[in-house]
Order: sequence, then structure tokens, then C-alpha cells
Amino acid sequence: MFYRLCKDTFIRNIQGYGYISSQLTRHDRVYDQAGAYFLMAIDRTPRHFEEILERASAFFIDAPIGELNIDLLAFLDDLEENQYIVAGEDEKQLSYREPRFSYAMANPKTAVHNFRQSTDKQSYTDTADFFYGLFRNSPHIFSAQIELTNRCNEKCLHCYIPHEQKVETLETPLIEKVLHQLAEMGTLGLTLSGGEVFLHPDVEKILQLACQLDFSISILSNLTPMKSRHISLLKEINPSLVQTSLYSMDADEHDRITQLKGSHTKTLKALELLIENDIPVQISCPVMRTNLHAYRSVLEWAQRHRCKAQTDFIMMARTDFSTENLVERITLEEQELLLKDILEVDIDYGGLLEETHKLKTIEERANEPVCGVAVDNLCLSASGTFYPCSGWQGLPVGDARTQNVRDIWENSPQLNELRQITKGSFPRCLSCTEQEFCAMCLVRNFNESNGDMFKINPHFCESAALNRKLVKEHYAKIGRSDYF
Repeated sequence: MFYRLCKDTFIRNIQGYGYISSQLTRHDRVYDQAGAYFLMAIDRTPRHFEEILERASAFFIDAPIGELNIDLLAFLDDLEENQYIVAGEDEKQLSYREPRFSYAMANPKTAVHNFRQSTDKQSYTDTADFFYGLFRNSPHIFSAQIELTNRCNEKCLHCYIPHEQKVETLETPLIEKVLHQLAEMGTLGLTLSGGEVFLHPDVEKILQLACQLDFSISILSNLTPMKSRHISLLKEINPSLVQTSLYSMDADEHDRITQLKGSHTKTLKALELLIENDIPVQISCPVMRTNLHAYRSVLEWAQRHRCKAQTDFIMMARTDFSTENLVERITLEEQELLLKDILEVDIDYGGLLEETHKLKTIEERANEPVCGVAVDNLCLSASGTFYPCSGWQGLPVGDARTQNVRDIWENSPQLNELRQITKGSFPRCLSCTEQEFCAMCLVRNFNESNGDMFKINPHFCESAALNRKLVKEHYAKIGRSDYF
């Protein structure tokens, strides 16, 4: 029998632990060192069981070959059952049995992303909690974002990057150098964005290299510059998802936000083309004053087309600390209308609540990082400067032109300072009853408070309280009052 990784499966060895994930099923696992050795014997090349056994035995010098044979076979059978690997009598059968993403079936890739594993055999029960604990003491760039260019053909009302600053494009050799450095460090997730990603002159070359280096690729784009030739490229590189913003099903309303006439028609046409070609898409519909009532119709369109949509109504101030864009931020009264719509029609929202509703002690929460910045992710901006995340461009942490990524990650004073910040740095938040519904983040604080990451705008607290109140009422209405 031959075995190989599924095209949507990725393996990493992270600080001695074996990690396997599927961007198709959205399941992942962490294994101890024995499991890590088994994973290291598998790759994208079809290999006969005997060859995999020989590769694995190199790590288990004193293990009886008969016991190793039994354990490895059980290990591979379990991975195949859960669609991490494919098995067959020959390469043709492997190809035939390959699980593939398709909108024509109820595919798990369109479901809510969660970190619950699909087995309890030889693996850790919750990979998110496990990695948070591991990376707190030994940070690892699990995912990275690269802004290929900050040039954009749209001028969205709510954008956190001042439009007059959108003039830079990263040179391709620098991007290639950074991609190789990230691959050497074992980074798994790679988000390519802008500005508008398809305005980079070498976007196709960059995508191909990212695929060759075996990243799980996400693309953020408004899709308006996307050409038909990009479809075949996207099918070739097999992205985890392509995310775009669709602000309304009313073309005029959408175009008022983007300030680009005809953008709605182009984005919608590109979305339909991606769906037609079974390329996974995710729709973002930020809600603001201009499109207050638009999300429901966008969500319903997404559900009809079997793709995922999400919204965010907590806007971020601009990176230069100006807050003119926040005139579009909706009021609490308007949030209530939106949240009632979400609770009624968004089938994913309940799933997200189930994932975040975990009872933890104050001591446990106090030691958790606020988010993944400086712990498991990093962003390279179009200027060649590294930042903690894409919105945090008032806090440079390194220069890609003069420094190696590993050196920045391990030695940046700014990153090391951020690593000392935990939820315990916000003592009033630890006992807050709204914490599970809180959208507080360091960069939102930073941008909105002239660089003070510890100053929380009361608007965020009020939004969380409203969210909790409405969710509690909704759960009581559907007979789940025991949830709280």
C-alpha cells in the first residue's frame, strides 16, 4: 500500500512536537516526539509502507521492528480515516481517492474554523491552548502576513491605512528572501495582502514560490484587478482561502464605501468565478454607518452559494492615530439591530460562541497572552518594515532589508516587551463578566489612544456588554439558558 499527504495537509516539527493540520477539514493535531517521528516519515511523495517503515525506524533504533510495524500501520490508518493522508495501491488510486474541496457537497472547509481535534489518540486535546502554553515560553512564528504592496485601487471609508501613504510596493527579491527565511523557521500559515495584492507586478511568481515552500496560503484581495488567468494559478497553488470584502448587495452602497465606481460588479463577478471553480472564498462584510442594514443580505447570498461570511463592526482607528474614519463606527443602538440579525441568521455565530465559552480561572486567564502578536505571528509591511500585526504600523520591530527574520523575532526589544503583556496586564478585565464577548485588542487601543496600548476605549466595553446581553436573551429564547 502507498501513502502520501493530502494536498490540503501540512506537517511541521515545532520544538520537538509533531504538528499536522488540514486546511480542508479545519482539523489539526499535536503529537509527542514518537508521533513526530512518524509524521517525519510521511511527505507529499507517494511511498510504499515498507519505505515509510524504514524511514521511521531510523528514529526508533532500539524498537522491535514488529511492534513498530503495528504502531505505524495503526497511525497511518487513523490519519487516512481523518483525511490527513491518502492511501492506495498505486499513484492513480491515490489521485482518485484524494479528498477535494467542492461547493457541490457539504464540505467542512466552509464551516467555522475550530481547534478541536478529531481524535484523542496520542495527541493533545486542544491545539490552541497547547500552543499558547508552548509559545509563551518559546515564541514561534506560526503564521505571517506579508503586504506585497499598500497601493490600492479602492479608497474605503473605514480603512485604517491613510490613503496618501499607499504608495509603496515591496521588491520581489526581498519578498523571496523573507519567504525562504520563514520557511526555514517552520512557519505554516502565510497571508498575502495589500493594499491590493493583485496590483503587485510579480504576484503570480510570489504565489508560486509560496506554494513551492509549502505554506498554507491565504489571500486578502478586493478582487477587482483579478484576471481570468489568475483562476488557473489559484487552482494550482491550492490556497486555504481567498478573502474579500463585500459591503452590500446594493451596488451603489458598496461603491460608496470603496469610492470606486463599478467595484461591486467586479468583486461580485470575481466571487462567482472563484466559486464556480471550487476555490474556497470567505466574505468579510464590515458594517458601518453607510451599510448598516447590508450584512443580512450579504450573509444570505453567501449561504446560498455555500461560502462563509463574517462581519466586524468594531472599527480600528488609522495607523497615524487619526480617527476621521471612526465617524463611520456604528452606535450601540445600531449594534443592537445588527447583532439581532446575526443571531437570527448567522449559523456560524453560535459555533464561535461554543468555541470561546471555556470556563477558566482568573489565574489561568491572567497568564494568557492578549493575542498572538509577538507570540506566534508577525507582519511585513509594504515598506519593508516588520510590525507586530498589519494594523500596528505605529510600532516598527525590525527591517527586512538589513535584518534576518530570525534575528528580529528573537532579539527585537519591542517584541520582547510585547511578550511580557498578558491578560493580567489588564486587571479590571480579568473579572469582567463580558470578557468572552470582548473585542479588546492592543492595536485598537494603540491606534485610538495616540500610541497607548493599555488605554481601552469604553466603547469596546459597552459593545461587549451589549453582545453578552443579546446572546443571553437569544439562548434563553431557544432553550439554552444553562449556557450562562
